[in-house]
Amino acid sequence: MPPAPSFSLTERLLIGLACALTFVWSMPHLVALRNTLSLLLLVMVVWQTLAARSTGRTAILSESPRVAVFLYGGLTLWILFQAGIWGFDPADDYKEIWGQWIRSGLTGLAGVLLAMTIMRNSPQAGARLAFALLATLAVMLTLHDADTLWRWLQEGQFPFQQTRIVENRTVLSYVTNLLLAFLCAETVVRLLYRHAYLPISAAGLVALFGLSLFCTYTLGTRNGTIGVLGLLASSTFVVWFAKRKAVDVKLQAGVLAVMLAGIAGFGWITYQSDPRWQTFQATVAVAWDTEHQAAWRDSELPYPLLPDGARAEESAYLRLAWGKAATQAIIAHPLGVGFNRSAFRQAMREVHPDYRSTTHCHSGILDFTLGVGLPGLALWLTFLTVLGIHGWRAFFVRENPAGLLLLFVVAGYFSRSLVDSNIRDHMLEQFMFLAGMLAMLASEDQGSPVP
Repeated sequence: MPPAPSFSLTERLLIGLACALTFVWSMPHLVALRNTLSLLLLVMVVWQTLAARSTGRTAILSESPRVAVFLYGGLTLWILFQAGIWGFDPADDYKEIWGQWIRSGLTGLAGVLLAMTIMRNSPQAGARLAFALLATLAVMLTLHDADTLWRWLQEGQFPFQQTRIVENRTVLSYVTNLLLAFLCAETVVRLLYRHAYLPISAAGLVALFGLSLFCTYTLGTRNGTIGVLGLLASSTFVVWFAKRKAVDVKLQAGVLAVMLAGIAGFGWITYQSDPRWQTFQATVAVAWDTEHQAAWRDSELPYPLLPDGARAEESAYLRLAWGKAATQAIIAHPLGVGFNRSAFRQAMREVHPDYRSTTHCHSGILDFTLGVGLPGLALWLTFLTVLGIHGWRAFFVRENPAGLLLLFVVAGYFSRSLVDSNIRDHMLEQFMFLAGMLAMLASEDQGSPVP
């Protein structure tokens, strides 16, 4: 591998800020610090871009990223217009639009300009930037895994579904899935092209895979585990798709069977470790009966009982009931009720004045659709699709590893939004930052694998 690029002091500071922001994003009670780091990073990369422009050393957005920018701009205009016309609370909606949507867009811009600035250094600089973020995510998982083992030794009981590193295990599962996206993309690149993109040894990759899977098991988040299994299956599919004509069919079938068996085995282990799965089917029928069950709209009411007399499992019951209610609200308000993290509660109080439960339905895509309407959903899905296609083409046409990583990040974020409320707060900011950064890294041949 060629020697690492020699970064200037400013470039090192920019990468350090990006790593600090990546770490702080998942930490609780640090919103002020997060906003300060975001603003500082944005100001510095804008300054660097303007300075480069004066010398003629500017990068140009390729076609797909330009289309994505126009789609985001169009969606922003729709959100502003829609909130003022159909919003239930326009004044509060506009505050939310600034605090959530616009701020996330600016963070995405920071990601774009950061990648442009770093890529001016050398062909391998983009890979070093990606590796720095991978290392930051790995530190967070290592802290959790080490703390888990320490508590197991000290307390004599395995702290299953517990974490003291971030606010809750769902947040840490986002970090785990993101780290695995980096690891899977790098593994696929090495399998297909016999080249490394990120400066990490094979032993390091194996170790990080082990840390990530152990963290996934200990957290016991069903949605996070499903995301991991989907990512592993997607990686297997990508390798098969690329090698389907070059490898003997029998060998393909054998390797594919082994990979899928391993994925299924990990899924079975996590399934057996979480007792909530045992009552899931019975809970579905009870949760879907939102007309005769009221616990989903009043957090002080007891959960309904299952046919065997056991209490309905909390997470499945609430998510399913909220999901049904959100879908009904979208049908009633196809143009949305206004962009707001509390759009679900606003819509529920219109139908149930006594509603006293969650502000969101725990499905990001349903919350988002309820807020911005079906036209907003169509623009958002098109935006994600354009990014995904850009990543696919960059990887399979120009063999740029950043393209596959972009594809995995976009697909993972969208998949998680179906079952978790992640189109908001730091999760939206982090996604926009990574999407902007990786879209730029995938736009240039400078991101290609190195010997």
